Order: sequence, then C-alpha cells, then structure tokens
Amino acid sequence: MATIFVNRDRKSLGQFNEQEVSNGLAAGNLLPTDLAWQEGMEAWQPLSTFENLPPPGAAPAIPTSPLEKFRNFEPNRLKPGRICFGECFSKAWGTFSTSWGVSIVATILFFVISFAVQVPMQLSQVLIEKFGGPKGSGDPMMMVAAIGVFAFFYLLASAVSIIISTGYIFFFVTSLRTKANIDALFAGFRKSAWLQILLAQLVWVAALMVVILVFVVPGAVLTAMMKSEIPVIVSVVLLMIPLTYVSVPIMFAFPLIVDRGIGFREGLTTAFKTVSAQWFSALGILILVGLVAMSGVILCCVGMLATLPIAYLVYAQAYRQMFGDPDSAAVD
Repeated sequence: MATIFVNRDRKSLGQFNEQEVSNGLAAGNLLPTDLAWQEGMEAWQPLSTFENLPPPGAAPAIPTSPLEKFRNFEPNRLKPGRICFGECFSKAWGTFSTSWGVSIVATILFFVISFAVQVPMQLSQVLIEKFGGPKGSGDPMMMVAAIGVFAFFYLLASAVSIIISTGYIFFFVTSLRTKANIDALFAGFRKSAWLQILLAQLVWVAALMVVILVFVVPGAVLTAMMKSEIPVIVSVVLLMIPLTYVSVPIMFAFPLIVDRGIGFREGLTTAFKTVSAQWFSALGILILVGLVAMSGVILCCVGMLATLPIAYLVYAQAYRQMFGDPDSAAVD
C-alpha cells in the first residue's frame, strides 16, 4: 500500500498506509480535515479528498505490531525500546527521500566546517618546520612559540570537530522527529551543550588512555624482555575488546547530551546503562552505518553526499529507538 504522510495544525502525525488511514478515520484518531500527502501529489490535501481508501478493517485503528508501536498515531514520537534494524533503514530512506536537499546542504556545511578548522593547524605545522626542521632557522624561542601555536589550533580543531559532529547527528535526529532544520546542525555550540560535550570527550579520551596503558605497556615490556613481538601483538589484539566495549555506548552519549540538555556525567551513565542492554545490536548498527557511509567513496567520494546522510539517519533512528523522544520534542 502507498505511504501517506499526515499533518494536523502543522504537526506531523506520522506516515501510514491506506488501511491505517481508513482505520484511523473510522476511529476518530485521524480527521477528514487533516492534511495528507503521498507520492505523486503536487500539494497537501485534506484526507476527505482521498476517495480510494479501503473500507475500515476489523483490526484496531491503533496498530499493535512491534514496528507500528513506534508510530501509534502520536506526533512521530518514540518511547524507549529496542533497536529494530528494518525500521532504522526504512525510516532513514523515507526521511532522506523527502528532505534530501537540506540533508545534502547540512552535509556540505559539515564538511566545510570540519575542513576549515584544520587549516590553521596545518599552517602552524609549517611554522614548526620553518624554525625546527632540517632547514629551519634553529631559533629555540620561535620554535617554542610555533609549537604553542600548533597546540592551540590542534585543541581548537579537536573541540570544534567533536561539537559539529554531535550537531550533525542531532540534525538527523530532529529530521526524523519533525522536519530538517539547519539550525540543529549548530545545536552543539549552545551555551548549555558545548562544555558538556567537551567534558564527555575528555572522559572518553582519558578512559581510552587508561585502557591502552593497562594492555600495551605490559606487552611492550614483555616484548623487550623476550625479544619477541608476540606479546605486544597479543596485547594490541586484547586491547580491542575493552576499547570496542567502551566506545559503542559513548557514540550515543554525545547526541543524548544535546538532545536532553543534560550534563556529561548523566549522559555517559545513561548511555552505558541503555546501550549495554542491547550492546551487540548497537555495535551492529554502527558497523552498518560505517559501511553505508563509506560506500559513497565508490563514486569518487561525491556519493558520500547521499550515503553519509542516509547512514547518519540510520544512526539517529537507532538512537531514538533506544532512548525515545522527550516530551519537549514537539513537532512543528
């Protein structure tokens, strides 16, 4: 059956098939005055103009199958639950097909900002080579200054990159809930969010450093004592287990901090508790997201303007399925 998108008072009620619309009209959950659109229509029309709907079925107007519970005639709002791979991909494709233009614009802005913050850092590297390289002046004071400039721009680039990356995820979360809004791309720079994002990133880096030291240092010591590379290779392989386990929940903590306006401690704690309950499903989604995003490289990287938004929409829908939507996520 054809998919029909329904709005009421400029608020999305979700997307339904023809039978669901007929059932909804019969039960009063949908109104004849609700505006609707389906593929092939030039403009939104009241549901009363849809004359080819099937008669109401015996099934209840509010669907009860696991997939349909996510819609349930509410304004496109989800409750916390489990990841459904099929729903993630179908919702991602449906959203991208109706908002591909703004999604591509957001992706281009994301690329431009991510590249722009790297330029000063790269230029500062030129200063280090000028004063400290083989052909440099050898001036120690200028060398120290050049290193200081590089360190500043490196930290700045790292901070802006994680903040804009979080905003890029949040852009697709809002696109799935209501409609694409470029302003969401910069949500991470809000006064209440950017510091918490950076603190969460700092905790993540510190945790990774601790794990690396615990596993790699003993391997390196044994390698030096035994004069064999086997211990360090084994330690690196074992290192991947805790690194992967820690990284998966944290990948969902960043959008949670922006989405709920919470602190980094609560964001990390909530992410670990929620994701740990379905860790393998979350890992599977992240792997598939990476494969979909990188598939755009086949078309000389231009294809990433399409594959990256679709991949992040899958990621965002998985986030929504696990954490649900807050009551404040009203649909415009």
